[in-house]
Amino acid sequence: MRFFPSARRGLTALTASVLCITMATVAEADEPDQATVASMQIQLVTSRQQVNNLYAQAAAASERLNGAIYHLEQAKTEVAAQQDNADKAARAVAEERESVAALTVQDLQSNSSVARLSTLFDSAGPSQLLDRSNAYDSTREGLEARIDALSASEVVYGAARNRADAALTEHQAAIIESKAAKTAIESAISLAEAATQEAQAARPALLGQLADAQGVTVAEVTRRQDEIDRDLDAQPGVPSVPPNPSTVDSDPEPAPVTPPRADPAPKPKPDPAPEPRPASSSKVDKAIAFAMAQLGEPYRWGGAGPGSWDCSGLTMRAWQAADINLPHYAGAQYSNTTKISVSKIARGDLLFWSNGGAGSIYHEAMYLGGGQMIHAPRPGRSVEIVSINYWIKPDLASRVG
Repeated sequence: MRFFPSARRGLTALTASVLCITMATVAEADEPDQATVASMQIQLVTSRQQVNNLYAQAAAASERLNGAIYHLEQAKTEVAAQQDNADKAARAVAEERESVAALTVQDLQSNSSVARLSTLFDSAGPSQLLDRSNAYDSTREGLEARIDALSASEVVYGAARNRADAALTEHQAAIIESKAAKTAIESAISLAEAATQEAQAARPALLGQLADAQGVTVAEVTRRQDEIDRDLDAQPGVPSVPPNPSTVDSDPEPAPVTPPRADPAPKPKPDPAPEPRPASSSKVDKAIAFAMAQLGEPYRWGGAGPGSWDCSGLTMRAWQAADINLPHYAGAQYSNTTKISVSKIARGDLLFWSNGGAGSIYHEAMYLGGGQMIHAPRPGRSVEIVSINYWIKPDLASRVG
């Protein structure tokens, strides 16, 4: 399991505080086995951390599934559009072929020896003969033009067919991706639930042993451990999600060594881009009011209400309440809104956590102002308001408007 540095520091500090509590308790007891007490206490803490981390990974996998579903819907739309273009191009080719066929028959008839003799005998004079000769030339020119148009239509059709085939390939890949993502979230939830059951099954016996080792009642040990568990549960857990390979830059080629050159004259700096304007205050208020109305409702992967939520489902519905539509996918919400620096966030802005960039976003929240945010954190937790500094700080932000 891979930990983020800041999360590692937070968990290490928490574990250290737990050990301090343990050692203080040990000192009060009548010569208990300190190593045994510490070992049992650490076992309880790490067991709880493992469960929390597994649920955090499940939440991150949920966003991967949301992304797979989003890409699948886009792929379906693209297949339909490209197939429609290919069908139109095919109809254009058929029409051009019919025109060429008709003109070819007309050209063959008008250029046969019988037709030429008929023209000479039936002609009322040189003037009419000239008119008929011009008609033959026009037919031939029209045929050539139609053949050129047919060739162009076939090129257009070929390109449209290629795009349709590519869209179909993307669609098939999106189907595979969505199935894999669904399997991943189900596996993550299963692992978390199994770890929870195992921890709950082992906890009573471990607390009893700890009480015996410390010479206190089981109720007292349970009360202390419940406090520690609440502190651990206040942490969202540490997801471990590999970044999307397509978004990770490969190692750059070493730049060739060139002789130093004189620096060119500095160019005038362009005016800084204006700050993106947020949605109207009334829309921000509506979005925040909707999100806050869901406080205490449980997290559920794929949840977009009513009654249960995942992180992007909550922000999607919140802004939908303000008549602004966003996709049910944190990565797409970031892409479809105006990127801003985390240092310049305002009420209603979206906050994102990633493993190194937009292609690896695994969680999001809505900023409420005053250093507070609201989010649907992970399985086992409910929609809550917390400090923006309560865990790893968000590394990306965007403004809806």
